[in-house]
Amino acid sequence: MKKAALLCVIFFVTHASFTSCKKKKSDPEPDPIQTPTPTPAKSAKFELTGNYTGQLFVVYNNNLSGNTSLTVTALPWSKTLEYPANVLGIGIGANSVIGYLGTPGQVVNLKIYNGSTVVKSSTATADANGLVNLPTLAYVFP
Repeated sequence: MKKAALLCVIFFVTHASFTSCKKKKSDPEPDPIQTPTPTPAKSAKFELTGNYTGQLFVVYNNNLSGNTSLTVTALPWSKTLEYPANVLGIGIGANSVIGYLGTPGQVVNLKIYNGSTVVKSSTATADANGLVNLPTLAYVFP
């Protein structure tokens, strides 16, 4: 009798452990975790080069908190920014700072890079008073 009871207990424990691990046919397969694909940031660089010895008042759109303005006291100058994927366009412009002019005939080059590629550029030459005006360059990301 003890042998039969022992076999019943072993059968019951074994049967219960195997059946509790079985997957019911009606249970759906779990969905794999969907991780959103991150949208890559956009990289842009603004660059001023040339032989202009005056100071330049620069305004560029950082599209993070609005426009940034600063005075560039010597060339070359550059600023690289990472923009979120939802940013569509950027811009930059520069003018001479009155009282800190260059020499007539000096040159300033302005470039916008998307990554490592120049996508917009302009050049300005100082007038008879040493003034430079670089109109705003705008770039729309593809």
